[in-house]
Amino acid sequence: MCGIFASNDPLVNTGHKKLIHKYLAFRGPDYNSGLQHINKWHVYHSRLAIIAPSKKYSQPFFCDDGSIILYNGEIFNYKNLSKKIFDSKIISDTELLSKIIIRKNFDPNVLDGFFSIVRISKEGLLLNCLRDPFGVKPLFYYKRNHFLTISSEASVLKNIFNLKFSKIALNEYKIFRAPIFYGSYFKGVKSVKPGTCLVKNRYFDLIKILKKKKYSKKNNLKILLKKTIYKRQISDVPLGLLLSGGIDSNIIRHLSTKIKYYFCGGFEGDSDIIFCKKLKKENKLKIDICEINPSQFIRKFKGLIKLKCEPLSVPNEVMLSIIGSRAKKKKIKVLLSGEGADEFFAGYDRIYRWAKYTNSFSVKKFCEYYCYNKINSVNLKKIESFFNSIINLSNFEKVRAFFIKYHLPILLRRLDFSLMSAGIEGREPLISKEIFHESLKYKSNEIVDKKHGKKPLRNFLINYMGKEFSYRGKIGFPVDLRKIFKQSINNTETNYELWFKKNLEEIKKL
Repeated sequence: MCGIFASNDPLVNTGHKKLIHKYLAFRGPDYNSGLQHINKWHVYHSRLAIIAPSKKYSQPFFCDDGSIILYNGEIFNYKNLSKKIFDSKIISDTELLSKIIIRKNFDPNVLDGFFSIVRISKEGLLLNCLRDPFGVKPLFYYKRNHFLTISSEASVLKNIFNLKFSKIALNEYKIFRAPIFYGSYFKGVKSVKPGTCLVKNRYFDLIKILKKKKYSKKNNLKILLKKTIYKRQISDVPLGLLLSGGIDSNIIRHLSTKIKYYFCGGFEGDSDIIFCKKLKKENKLKIDICEINPSQFIRKFKGLIKLKCEPLSVPNEVMLSIIGSRAKKKKIKVLLSGEGADEFFAGYDRIYRWAKYTNSFSVKKFCEYYCYNKINSVNLKKIESFFNSIINLSNFEKVRAFFIKYHLPILLRRLDFSLMSAGIEGREPLISKEIFHESLKYKSNEIVDKKHGKKPLRNFLINYMGKEFSYRGKIGFPVDLRKIFKQSINNTETNYELWFKKNLEEIKKL
């Protein structure tokens, strides 16, 4: 994919070229622009070429009005938009974006894909600074006086401006696995919110959509799954699939038409490893099975923290990076993943079942289910404030709103960084506006019952893998961190307590 940087701050100069390259080049190992001074801004772009790999479409890219764009992502309907709007053939999503974004009534909602976009006028004005509706692609910013610096990675901002870790953010990390409210780990660094333009405010209003949802007996899930998976296979380079024993990746496996290579990873004896070994033997699929050992895990764990300059959210962030490196060696540049289905279709069974069947909504009870440590009063008030703002939604929709607004970006940030660290683009076919809107057509009891969530997806998969597999329980990532970090078996720390501690130990070394 890409790494983007833009700053009109006079503190930023050509002397920062190596630093910016150090923390952004991994996001785009094919080409990089170097640090250039254009339209009164210092800009940098690194590119992983997926569609139209020619250097012609490298960035910064000049629009017809003299403005420049820095763009990270993929727009899958660029050919349809070029034909519909311009009645011409455009072979690059970057070129399409450069033409459509300068139109007077440009609406990001017409873009089908994932993206973070920065546009600067020839006079040096910031015209656009926006992020896709669900936050697939990251975008951070730092304001100093009236100057602005924007980057795909917060690590760049931390190191240019010598910023300290935020205690507020670290407290959120210990509770939620990420600074879900603060926006980054560093003082003053914020994240552009999903579905929002920093200049023109929100263009995709999740809560408004949830309030207007209407049940429909007619659904098009099968058609839309095939459609969105097909579009997310658009590529001029080879693709693969992150495969597990879960229902989401197996739906993609059965509906994909271009994927020939599959990648699975874990520790010896993991359920995913067992499943993929059996599948490989019985179906003669090209599955690369990566059995990770503790020393390999620790090396990658420490390396990722040095690159990211912040804690990792979950242990499988390490696993994903290792798998990504394996895929790269096989000349794969894109890996599809099943992320997103849990948020849209109530895949976190326990908390969604509680929301469905409880007679009254308790924020404290929600926190007991969701938080990884005891929540403090400050963060409790933040969660209360969110739920108080959506009191007219059902309990089920309240939880879904929280997971899409706050939890999903955590997962996507994890996937984006871990795969980009290996020079791999991650795509999530189940995260699209079409699939999201389709999920809203179902009544809550059609999505979750007292035993299972994601019922529409499970019922769909029955046609391919039978009911026994499709209605298996959720397994998760069964890593005993005490074995990895060689902690005493009598250690009373939970897995996550140990995980948080080891991450915080490493960031102290930065």
